[in-house]
Amino acid sequence: MANDERKRSYSTEGLNSRQEVQNALASAGYRPSDSVTAAGNALKELQENRPGDYESKYQDRIDAALDDLSGKKDFSYNYVNDPLYHQYAQVYTQNAHNASADAAAQAAALTGGYGSSYAASVAQQAYQQQIGALNLAIPTLYQLALDTYDSSGDALVTRLDQLSAQEQNAQGLYNQKLSDYYTQLEQLGSAYNSAYQKDYGRYQDYLSRLNTLYGYYSQQEQQQAAKKQQWFNNAVTALGVVGDAVQLLVSGTTGLGSLAGSLLNTGYNIYANNRDYEADRADTAWNQQMQEKKYQDGLTQQQFDNTLAQQQYQDKLRQQQFTNDVTSQRLNIAKGEWALKQSKAAQQVQKASADAAAKSSTGQLGSTGGLTVGKSGVSSGGTVPYTAARMRSQGKNDAAIRTELLKEGYSSGEVARIMRQLNS
Repeated sequence: MANDERKRSYSTEGLNSRQEVQNALASAGYRPSDSVTAAGNALKELQENRPGDYESKYQDRIDAALDDLSGKKDFSYNYVNDPLYHQYAQVYTQNAHNASADAAAQAAALTGGYGSSYAASVAQQAYQQQIGALNLAIPTLYQLALDTYDSSGDALVTRLDQLSAQEQNAQGLYNQKLSDYYTQLEQLGSAYNSAYQKDYGRYQDYLSRLNTLYGYYSQQEQQQAAKKQQWFNNAVTALGVVGDAVQLLVSGTTGLGSLAGSLLNTGYNIYANNRDYEADRADTAWNQQMQEKKYQDGLTQQQFDNTLAQQQYQDKLRQQQFTNDVTSQRLNIAKGEWALKQSKAAQQVQKASADAAAKSSTGQLGSTGGLTVGKSGVSSGGTVPYTAARMRSQGKNDAAIRTELLKEGYSSGEVARIMRQLNS
């Protein structure tokens, strides 16, 4: 038990003889301490739990929104196809009929209740004023359409900005996590190397102390053997039988033979023990070399693994940066195209508003958005004279309308065209 404890602590306490030192050396293999083992386990566990590759939760949504923004069509609006415009048109047309009827009645009252060209002119003017006012609603309709168009595209831009910010934030958090991992990996690696070097240094110091102790005890044994040898030589000389030493050795006369034999055995044992010790020391030195090689191989593998992981990390960062650059370029292009479409749309609306304002001053609607009062009420097409529209709204038949138009000076061809529009 005490021997096991000494192995763990690398203590030479209690080694009181050369043989005990030699036995300690024979079993003096390096055994990592608990602190080295714990540091190694912590490093291994961290290496096995490296953060996984970055996976974006936003890139697919960014790509989809970019496709939507890039694929957004140019602004296009025709108020004739707008249900809201037709609601306006019905209201303004009815108001025009009412205004023209009121104006005609007032003019007839001024002329004694009889119809006249003056009454027709006043009624026509009132009618055209109301119809012309309808043109003033067209810029509002264009603006509403433009606002809807702009807001849909702007919503995509806002969504893209938000998704891009979320993506950059997620990447930043991941990169920080990975940076923290490599910082911790370096710290644990340094802690393990430091613990190992300190522990292995204690082991080497222990071997050095064993070697010193072995030399000390060996020297003591040699000194004791030398004293015995000197005593033996002195004894033989005093007896005057130096030349007969061999005979004394054989016969054991006066006990000197036993002493001589003991001296020979002691010398042989010292020689044999030294050879055993040198063999044990050679084995220990070999084990040290193997341990050092194993450690250096482990360091090399650890450095390789860390370097490879760092390279892979840098490759991932470069790939992610490339993806970010491509996304940023696409986003800038999409925003630029969208700004151009908005500018063109605004110019289109501005021109349409100017055209509508010019038409409203004449009380006419253009051929692409004019009104006729036909069998089914208000419809798109060219304009018709006030008289025809008023009489149709009053339920007059075609013959009565033709007669009235001919009286007003329209040719037969013009009357035929007006009737086709009126009945469309």
